Amino acid sequence: MKPPNETKTLITFWGTRGSISTPGRTTEKYGGNTPCVTVTHADTSIILDAGTGIRNLGIDLVENSGSGNSPLSLHLFLSHTHWDHIQGLPFFQPAYIRDTQLTIYGSPRKERFLDSVLEDQMDYEYFPIAMSALTAEISIHEISEEIIQVGPVVIDWQEQIYHPGGSVRYGLNINGKRIVYATDVELDKIFKVNPKNEETEALSEEYLSFISNADLLIADGQYTEEEYTIKIGWGHSSIPVVIDTAKQAGVKRLAIFHHDPQHSDSFLDDMWMKNRSGSHSKGHHMELFWAREGMTLSI
Repeated sequence: MKPPNETKTLITFWGTRGSISTPGRTTEKYGGNTPCVTVTHADTSIILDAGTGIRNLGIDLVENSGSGNSPLSLHLFLSHTHWDHIQGLPFFQPAYIRDTQLTIYGSPRKERFLDSVLEDQMDYEYFPIAMSALTAEISIHEISEEIIQVGPVVIDWQEQIYHPGGSVRYGLNINGKRIVYATDVELDKIFKVNPKNEETEALSEEYLSFISNADLLIADGQYTEEEYTIKIGWGHSSIPVVIDTAKQAGVKRLAIFHHDPQHSDSFLDDMWMKNRSGSHSKGHHMELFWAREGMTLSI
């Protein structure tokens, strides 16, 4: 067994698409499932969001758990409760296994309690099985602590205001490495405002500090610069702004995430080709890539 400081952290993308799932031949490379990412270190697994990608994660967890192993202990952190980030939860197989321990974390700034939002998704008008049918031991936790520790993973978080209904970004700190998950935020409203005011100055400093020198930033880059002009206020960022802010903050690896449903594999390939040269600046090289469903990285 490796000493803890030699254990690699693995990041797997189970769903990378934004807004609505998009299966089909034109999305096979980057995937059509909505957001779900896992960060695994030794025996600790953190799940980020429960879009349709969590279904395949659940199948994988059940197939690999085997008989005689310890019950699954899972920690699910929700960025927010829009459908594309929670709609996979009713299809998450471990939630139907009695011995599974599933803790769900989310923002305390909801007009309704987090558990009510999740239960309403499984109301009989929308889904044939009630949430009470999930036989796992489920604990729904509206975050109050500034720092959360799950095994060796120390998690800090911040609210993101420039998204309809709000959103949370998470920073995961493991053995001196930092992974930031910051989807569903309209960075253009923070960094492209002219002239800037006290609020946008404070928000830009807060964001840059949060992502500063991150080993991996998973960021919402749903729109091209041209598309953003007709999507202002929709709560998502343009790709150039994401790249510029990540470079400014000294991010080492940037994963463009939450792909627009209209963006085909060939379109996303073209976007990478168009923007990859912009990831370099004097004295700093940032690895830039478009997140793909099924991709696993090690840090």
